Amino acid sequence: MSAPLAGVRVLDLSRFVSGPLCTFFLASMGAEVFAVESPNPSPSRRLPPFALPEGGSSTDYVDGAIAIPFLKRARGKRSVAIDVTSAEGQRIVGDMATRCDVLVENSAPGTMTRFGLGYETLSNRHPGLVYCSISGYGRDTPDRPAMDNIVQAMAGLMAKTGFADGPPLRAGITVADHTTAVFAALGIVAALRSRDATGKGQLVDVAMLDVLTALVWDEPVDHYAAAGYPVRTGNADMRGAPINTYQCADGWVSVTCTSDTQFEKLCDLMARPGLFEQFPNQHARAMGAQAVDAEIAVWTLPRKAADVERDFIAIGLPAGRVREPLDAADDPALATRELFEPLRHASADAPSGFRGARLPIVFDGRVDLAPAEPLGESTDAVLRELGLDS
Repeated sequence: MSAPLAGVRVLDLSRFVSGPLCTFFLASMGAEVFAVESPNPSPSRRLPPFALPEGGSSTDYVDGAIAIPFLKRARGKRSVAIDVTSAEGQRIVGDMATRCDVLVENSAPGTMTRFGLGYETLSNRHPGLVYCSISGYGRDTPDRPAMDNIVQAMAGLMAKTGFADGPPLRAGITVADHTTAVFAALGIVAALRSRDATGKGQLVDVAMLDVLTALVWDEPVDHYAAAGYPVRTGNADMRGAPINTYQCADGWVSVTCTSDTQFEKLCDLMARPGLFEQFPNQHARAMGAQAVDAEIAVWTLPRKAADVERDFIAIGLPAGRVREPLDAADDPALATRELFEPLRHASADAPSGFRGARLPIVFDGRVDLAPAEPLGESTDAVLRELGLDS
C-alpha cells in the first residue's frame, strides 16, 4: 500500500527541533522533503556525539561526521544547500516553493517576510501552498527567544512539576518542541485534506506557548486553584490515593489506584484489611493520602521492584517500574512494534551503534527512511527535478 502522503512535496526551511521533527513525521508518512540548509554547517550538525562516514561514532568532530540528533531528525530528507539570506538564494527558494505542496519554517517572526518568503507573498504565487509557521508565541507577536525550558516556565508546566517543598522543575525532555512538532504535522495534514476539497492552501500557525498551555489546561486548573489544591504534588495526585511512586529494595514502582475494588485487593495483598475499612472510598483516601502512602511504602520497601510490579498487575492495579531510558527502550513490546531502527551515516556500511525512533504510529504504508544526507548532497538533483537548474 502506498504511504499516506506519497506524492506530497515539502519544502523544509526549519532548524533545531520543532520544525525538523515535524518534517521528519511528514517524511515518515511518505512525503518527499527538501531540507534547505545553509552551505555553512548549522549547529544542529555539529553537536556531539557524531556518526562517522566510515561507520561507528565519536565525541569529536571530523570532516563528514553528522551529529546523532541531526541524524535522527533528518532521516528521509534530501539536503539542499542554499544561502537563503542572499538575494539569489531567496529567488531560488521562492521558486522551489511554487513547486511544492507544503512549506515549513520556524524562524523568528518577520524573518521570512524580510526574505520575500512570507505566507502572503508565496500564497499569491502558489494559492495551493500549505504554509506552516512554527513560532514560540505566535507569528504576529514581537520577536522574543523561545527556548523549550522558557516556554515550559511561561505555560505553567514547570510550576506544576516537582514537589511542593521544592523548586519548579522542567520536564526531562524538550516537551514543548516535541509536542509542537506533533501539532504542526497534524495541522498540515488537515490543511492538505482541506486543499483536496477546495483546491486552496492556507496558513497553519502553530505556537509553542499555545501548545503547552493547552496541555496544562486539559485539566481544570482554575478549579484546582479555587479549591486550594497545591500546584506541585510530586508523583502524587491530590484527587485520590494511592496514586504515587513507591520505593522498593532496588528501585521504584509507580502506581495508580482509581477504584475501591482495586484498593480492597491491594489491602488484601498487603494483609492490611483494616486499611480498607479505614479508607473505603476515593474521597477518604484523598483526605488521608499521607497515611495510605506510608502504609504502602512500608510494604514495598523490602521487596524487589519487579516483584512489586508483578504482584500489583496480578490484582488488576496499574503499575510500572521506574526504568532508565535505555532499559525502557529494550521493552519487548517496543521490539514487537519495531519502534527503533539502527542509525547510520549515509556513507557508512555499518550502523553507528545508536538507535533512532521511527514515527510512533503503526499503519499500512509506513515508510522505511533513508539515512540523513551529507550537507547539500541533493542540491543539484532537486533543482534539476524541479526544473530550476538553468
